[in-house]
Amino acid sequence: MRWSIRYSPGFLSNRLISSSVHCRRMVLMDALSEVLASLRFGSAMIGSATLHRPWGISVDPTRNAAIHVIQNGECWLRLTGQKEPIRLGEGDVILVASGIGHALCNPADAPTASISAVLSANRSGLEPKSESDATTLLCARYSLDGVGPYPMVSLLPPLIHLTRNQIGTSEPLRLALELLQVEAKGDLGGHDIVAPRLLDSTLIFLLRAWIEHQPLGTGGWFGALRDKGIAQALRLIHERPGNPWTIASLASGAAQSRATFARRFAQLVGQPPLSYVTRWRMNLAARALRETNQNIGEIGRAVGYESVPSFSQAFKRLTGRSPGLYRSDFRASD
Repeated sequence: MRWSIRYSPGFLSNRLISSSVHCRRMVLMDALSEVLASLRFGSAMIGSATLHRPWGISVDPTRNAAIHVIQNGECWLRLTGQKEPIRLGEGDVILVASGIGHALCNPADAPTASISAVLSANRSGLEPKSESDATTLLCARYSLDGVGPYPMVSLLPPLIHLTRNQIGTSEPLRLALELLQVEAKGDLGGHDIVAPRLLDSTLIFLLRAWIEHQPLGTGGWFGALRDKGIAQALRLIHERPGNPWTIASLASGAAQSRATFARRFAQLVGQPPLSYVTRWRMNLAARALRETNQNIGEIGRAVGYESVPSFSQAFKRLTGRSPGLYRSDFRASD
């Protein structure tokens, strides 16, 4: 007996589209993972508060990033340097990058008190109230350091805002936020260990969801990951930093013409391709100087420099310090 199997054009098309989307997401996550791995996560604080109109809390610009979840009610976000406040609805979540001063309040022009004072005055674990003027917030603050010569933390946008509906499309993010709410309810055992790791995961899930909702051609470096060709070039740079990359070789890897690739890369990433290559190499080198005992020659060769003098000159040109001085200064301060 002979079996004949036929596929409809629609079936093949759907399979190809599904495969293409899966491959694009794999490239996206690989590049995202590499950049997040170059960051240093530190201490974390999680708290909740139920506030009654009028109220306002302020967060000074520090090295700490902040995540705020509007569990109940609504409020307004005021960013330093931005004239118009942003309305936040129930279920929304925002990530405010390090160094960005901001305030949450209701009404929009309400006076503010420091977030530490407000959270200290509100015991964790309070149940949301039914009154129409009540807003329940979950606030998390944690250190997110970029300690390299070109800190990759600078790639983060100053504000990420996801609505309740957008969060609903990402089950990992939704579950992570639920765990944050549980952790904020009281002094559970191992809080100092759990909180930073939980916030690390939440950050990754938040970035994933945000990237997926960005229109093509927007979102800076993270938005560039949605462009298949540019994402592939970033992946090649990250995977093989020691390669003697040229615009032509990267354009070939991205399956684009040299001119199109150079223009598209600069437009989406914010800098020319070879400048990004140097930036990534120096971040990897700085990380190795901080975290390993490899000698300077080994580190230089790993990021594409044949000799110690050439690597040292390049490193000093970009950081103002030789590799050896950078390592000793970091260890002394750390």
